[in-house]
Amino acid sequence: MTERHSEGSNIASETFKPKVRWAIPQRLDFMTFVGRDVLAVAHDIYIIFFNFKTQSELVYVANNHKSGDGVDVIAGHKSQMFAFAEKTKNARIFIVMYPSFVILSELQDKDVNRYKGLCMMECDLIAGFSGFPNYLISVWNWRTHQRLISVPTGVIRRSQIYMASRTHLLVCECWGEGLIVWEVAQCYKKCFVMKRLKEEKTGWEVSVPSLIGVCWNSEGQLYAIDPDAKLYSVLSDGIGMVTNLEWCEDIKGNIKPRVCSFGSGLLIYGPDKYLRSLKKTETKWQVVWKYLLHDEVVRLVSNANSDVAAIWTDSGFVYKITGESEEKIDVKLFTFKQRNVMKIQLIAPDCKHIAMVNDKGILCIYEVDSAKLVSMKYIEGEDISFEASLVDPIIIVFGDVDQKYGLALLKFTPEEGLHKIGSMCLTQQIVSHVVFSPTGRELTAAAMSAGHIFIMKLSEDFKLTLVRYAELGRGLADSFLMKVGESMRSFSLVLFSDKYAIGERIICINADTGKDNKFAGKMQGPYARLLPLATKDTMLGIPHISKQFHVLKLSGEKGVTISVKMGPIIESGHDMRQFGGYFNNVAVLTYGYDGTVIIRQPDAPSEYVCKQIVTHRYECGIRQALVDGERSYITHLAGNRTIAVLRLHDRGEPDPQHEPLNKNIFERNGNTLLIINDTDKTYLDLQEEKKVREEALDYKQQREEVVRAFEAIQSRLVALLEENLSEPPLHQLSLAEFNLHLEHKKERLKQAEREREDIRLKTEARIRAQDKVTAWIKRTCWDTMLTPRVKLFAIFSHYQVENYAVLPTQRDYWPELQQIEALRAIEMENDAAVFRPWEETIDRASADKSQIPLPESSVMSVKEGRKSMESKVGEFKQQESEEVAGNPHALYGTSAHKFMQLPAYMIPQTFAFSFLHMNWLQHIVKLNVQNMRLWFNKQFDDLMNLKKREVGLVEERNARLRFIVEELNKLSDLRGSFHHLVIDIKNPEWRQEELPERLIKVDPEECSIEPYISPSQIVISPPEPKPKDDFRERALMEMMDGVLEKLWHEEIKKPIPMPQCMLEKDPEHFNEDDLRLVFEYEEKVASRNEERDKYRKMLHAEYAKLAQVLDEGIVKFNQKVKELWLTKLQVDSVIGQENLNLMRLRRINLDRVEMDEKLEDMRAEISRLEGEIEVLQKEANSAAVQAEECQATYDALAQKDKYMERTFKNHFADLSPIIVDQCYKFYKKRPKWQQRASHTPAVLNELAGAVLAAARPPLLHPDCLDYYKGVEQLDLISNMPPVMDDGLWATMCKLRRAKIENEIRMRAIVQEIAYVDSMSNGWSKAIAARRNLLANMHERIHQHREAVELAARNRTIQLVLPAGQVEIITTGHMEDFEDATLILREDIEKINNVILKVGEMKLRMMRKQMEFRKGILSKEWEHAQTKMKLRHMEQELQSYKRLKIPKELQLYLKNKELGYTDEQDYVRMEKEMEASKVSVNKMLTEQIHQVEELELKISAIEAQSAQLENLIASLNVKVSEKRLNEDPLEPIRIRRIFKRRMETLVMRSQLVREVQANHSSIVLLQTELELLRLKTYPTLASFRTFS
Repeated sequence: MTERHSEGSNIASETFKPKVRWAIPQRLDFMTFVGRDVLAVAHDIYIIFFNFKTQSELVYVANNHKSGDGVDVIAGHKSQMFAFAEKTKNARIFIVMYPSFVILSELQDKDVNRYKGLCMMECDLIAGFSGFPNYLISVWNWRTHQRLISVPTGVIRRSQIYMASRTHLLVCECWGEGLIVWEVAQCYKKCFVMKRLKEEKTGWEVSVPSLIGVCWNSEGQLYAIDPDAKLYSVLSDGIGMVTNLEWCEDIKGNIKPRVCSFGSGLLIYGPDKYLRSLKKTETKWQVVWKYLLHDEVVRLVSNANSDVAAIWTDSGFVYKITGESEEKIDVKLFTFKQRNVMKIQLIAPDCKHIAMVNDKGILCIYEVDSAKLVSMKYIEGEDISFEASLVDPIIIVFGDVDQKYGLALLKFTPEEGLHKIGSMCLTQQIVSHVVFSPTGRELTAAAMSAGHIFIMKLSEDFKLTLVRYAELGRGLADSFLMKVGESMRSFSLVLFSDKYAIGERIICINADTGKDNKFAGKMQGPYARLLPLATKDTMLGIPHISKQFHVLKLSGEKGVTISVKMGPIIESGHDMRQFGGYFNNVAVLTYGYDGTVIIRQPDAPSEYVCKQIVTHRYECGIRQALVDGERSYITHLAGNRTIAVLRLHDRGEPDPQHEPLNKNIFERNGNTLLIINDTDKTYLDLQEEKKVREEALDYKQQREEVVRAFEAIQSRLVALLEENLSEPPLHQLSLAEFNLHLEHKKERLKQAEREREDIRLKTEARIRAQDKVTAWIKRTCWDTMLTPRVKLFAIFSHYQVENYAVLPTQRDYWPELQQIEALRAIEMENDAAVFRPWEETIDRASADKSQIPLPESSVMSVKEGRKSMESKVGEFKQQESEEVAGNPHALYGTSAHKFMQLPAYMIPQTFAFSFLHMNWLQHIVKLNVQNMRLWFNKQFDDLMNLKKREVGLVEERNARLRFIVEELNKLSDLRGSFHHLVIDIKNPEWRQEELPERLIKVDPEECSIEPYISPSQIVISPPEPKPKDDFRERALMEMMDGVLEKLWHEEIKKPIPMPQCMLEKDPEHFNEDDLRLVFEYEEKVASRNEERDKYRKMLHAEYAKLAQVLDEGIVKFNQKVKELWLTKLQVDSVIGQENLNLMRLRRINLDRVEMDEKLEDMRAEISRLEGEIEVLQKEANSAAVQAEECQATYDALAQKDKYMERTFKNHFADLSPIIVDQCYKFYKKRPKWQQRASHTPAVLNELAGAVLAAARPPLLHPDCLDYYKGVEQLDLISNMPPVMDDGLWATMCKLRRAKIENEIRMRAIVQEIAYVDSMSNGWSKAIAARRNLLANMHERIHQHREAVELAARNRTIQLVLPAGQVEIITTGHMEDFEDATLILREDIEKINNVILKVGEMKLRMMRKQMEFRKGILSKEWEHAQTKMKLRHMEQELQSYKRLKIPKELQLYLKNKELGYTDEQDYVRMEKEMEASKVSVNKMLTEQIHQVEELELKISAIEAQSAQLENLIASLNVKVSEKRLNEDPLEPIRIRRIFKRRMETLVMRSQLVREVQANHSSIVLLQTELELLRLKTYPTLASFRTFS
């Protein structure tokens, strides 16, 4: 829609005829084929058509009430038609013809808010799916403008897929988990739809893969794929839709698959990057073709009427797919439409090219007029953006490279494309805005969030020079350059809001000198955008949230102060209070969130030149809009990232043609641009380095002097320290005296003190927090435990037992248990009257008979086959079974009675059947479990106390054993032996799990780090007091001579003192006294050794006995631990039995609930089926009524046809029979009728009306046009015979048209009858399928009731039996016991007796068979041996027969018989060798002669070549001299002469052809003139008058 507001004559003279040349869509959800080779994509207000045959692009714009208010959804048709729905409330559906864009029909439904999908079907039907709040499916006949039916879909989901079948009146609606196929049936004056649902699985049902893509193939079969690209066929079971897996492969990838039909097969893309063609061979699908696509596919659509498909990728590649068959497919790149565009710019100076960049940093340049891709560059970096100059073909690309922002200067030429001519690394702040001045010689780069700004100049040869870098201190909302006064200035709008990019204060900097300018004046801000205007010293301010814009007048005083004054406030013309602007030398553009672009003159007057809607108001507005320098077209980037080029003056130019693209454009190699290098430094870094270098040069001398002074001080200090260390300690000074920086030391000490204080505070706070947490843990998890969890380990073994952790409870006093006890007491009062079918009443006589012992022979026969131990075990089991039989708790299903006393109100499992019993048992089981745990904990505590005593005994005995080992080693030393006993005697250790109290208590020995004690905390212990005088003890010791302290084993260790003579004299000098003393000494030594041996033996005996006692005690204790572990298993088993009994009862009740729910579900299903049958039956009855009406109409038309046949001659009663016959003959003539599928009843009725009225309607179907023209051809006056006049011919033609109209209507009624019959058959099959299912449901209910009754009678009983008495294979499932049987012991004994007897018989038969078998094997072995000998002899005979003597051997044998010797052979061989030597020498001589001849020839040829080289050199000299002397322009003159001659020849040939053509046309005209002269014109018919 275009509006013009104009007052001046210049503006009034400009007229606008806008036309969108081309567009780039962003959203690709609505894509379809129109006709055979036209791909249509709809988004926003545009429908873009790509003609694959003519390579052209055409855009339909829906931006007004006539052509449509936006495009929501689109649907294509096999003819050149398409339908789309508006993007507005109560949307209309338009049926439009391509490519003329003539609107054939408009459909509107007041019940529909917005459409979510459209499907065009056969028979001129359109199905529309609406969204919130109704969610309807509406079926229209667009030819009659009639809404046939509208029903709710019942599907409230997003992202649905709608697709119509091309062969049947079926529409598929898919939303992932579920699917609906709507079957549409026309029935004369009514229409019906049938819903075939594939229900989604909910709740506990097994989920099926969601369907993410569906398609109809050419045969009308529906297929679907899941996220793993598995192919399913969707078929109808008569009621709903079911999926069957057709094809699957293990394809790895995470790309969303796509599917479409192609030919007689399918195309599937994903989840990897391959496009596959599937073809069905007999019964299975096979991949017959595969193609790799490097870019992810977003849409894959195909045309079911022709073997054409299209692919649109994520980056914007559009591929055309064609093929002769499924195996021969051709993929061609049709065009490239860049997606996810972030910014667009026009390239000066001619603005014939547009540049755009997407979010991946890919820069593309298109021709504005033809949409041709000229260049593509891959920009390396992040946060890429760009800005184009308004004057030069220059582009500034800026972005982040390794956390450094820089800009690159690119120059564009149409021939060479983009190439880099400069770059600059700016800063590490985010540079988000670059703007050129109107002259193009200055530019500003701003880090808007940080408030940093770079002002640069651009020279004529495109060199960048930094004028000023400023840090403004605040974020910026906008920045631009304009000329005020005589200088170019930079204006920056300071940001003052955290929510919006707006500002009120403006900072001005002179862009020529880089100096700050003062900005003064008042403005009515805040402003969101500032723009320069063509008027001198004037700029435009766009306020925040306003429909107006302000014109601001600027003035520069002395070039330092800039003053601003408010100009006029102008209405922008936008409908929403949010818009932006763009300025160039010819126009000011404003574009808003309402989707409109308004063009004004460059001085921004109040009247606008043009207002154009370029995007829909429901979308995200316009992000950017541009106009060229001649104001001939507008280019915009919408908020939804759609791009369109709108030409304001349509001159009837041809549509853009998409030529084949050069694939080298898309290659990264050679098309990658670097903004800056990774090693480049930012401007601030370079300035800092420059400053450091300058300072280093300026202060170099001072620095060297300071360094020298420091070195002198250091050397002097070292000398003083060494001198101090050489002094005596008394005269040495403290090292602190040599600290030259006392203040620094004090500061360090204070800092260390502060750090220590911080660490202390943090540590104390952490300790307090940990104490708080640990106190809560102890209070919550430890103090609440009645019995903590403790493990008991065996001594020096791996056995361990764990008790039960028990919480304090008063379960015995629970009110629930008291209630259960009271109610059970009431039940037990009537216990005698309870029916117990499982108990058998046995008479005393039968019981006595049952106790009659078995015959002695049978009993002995049983016992003979067993061992004595087995017999004892059998007797034990028999006693145990007798005890079980007399046990009142046998049917309780638990062994708890063996460990504790069961409560009196315990409910046996045979009496537990209701939910109340289950609730009771829950509390009783909890009580029993608690009692079992407490009982086991008591046993555990007893064993723990026993372990404590046992560990004490072990430690005492280990101490004694260590003493014995030590004594034995000492005795070995006294004996002079060095063989010591090395025995490691370990004491049992208590583990952490055995002492849980250690979890909450930390002993000092558990800390690996010793506590730190500061010097102030060290307590000097007082000196120990002197011991008291122990004179009494000393006197006692002296009196008793040490008898009180002496022990026998200590005394025998002492050595016998040697006599003095043995120490002082030699043996030969001994006297008698010495000898006597020696003999006494030897006797004492021998006696002492005997005592030591005796003591050693005593120690060995004690060690053995003590070790045995120790081992026995440990083994006994470990055995008790093992027994307690087995007891724990039994207790766990009892607890499991109790819980299993309760769980089984819960399962029984759950089965009852599930059975009831299943019954209710079946009843609901029956009710639903009955309702559907009733509805379908009503519709079938309506169809029958319509069938009767159709038949009645057909009969009426047939009667009319017969009547017209009879009364035809009545109109010519006064004419002769010859004339009447001639009229009847022409009356019977008809054009040739060709029955086509497009001839629907509505089309035929329209054709009939057109034939009768003799007027062609505008919507006449193209397939009927030939017939209509044939009827008109028959009515031509040239076909009239001579015997008829004009009136008679007109009457006959009128009657013939009436007859043809009646016949066509009869054909239409016949088709209506066929439709009605088809609908009746379909509905009958649906009713029959539902009735069959209804009968099956009744049968299932009957079976279900029987199953419920059987479950109520067939109860499951839990029994506790020893494992040896269970002789079935157990897998852990209840099904193991379905066919189990309980058998009495007496029956088992009888069976065993029979088995033993039969076993003995079997053994005897087996022995006989073994002996017989051995005989047979022996005979077989002998027979085989004989056969092998015979076979060996036959083989030797055959080998002798096959032996052949070779010729050489025969010759040798013959020569040997003749007397020849080997010496004769040697002589013959020597003669042959001599002859061969002679022949070889002769050949060598010949070769030598040939070589010499060749050398002579070579020398002659070399001489000739030297002569040729001299000749060539002389010729080159002559040629060079000739070239110097000749004229260089002579060849050009010769070529011009030849060119003139050729042009003359071409002109002569053209003139000859024109003369020939003129001569032919003259001859043709003469021939036509002669024919016209010879033509005879018809004479007037004779007429008669009444007498």
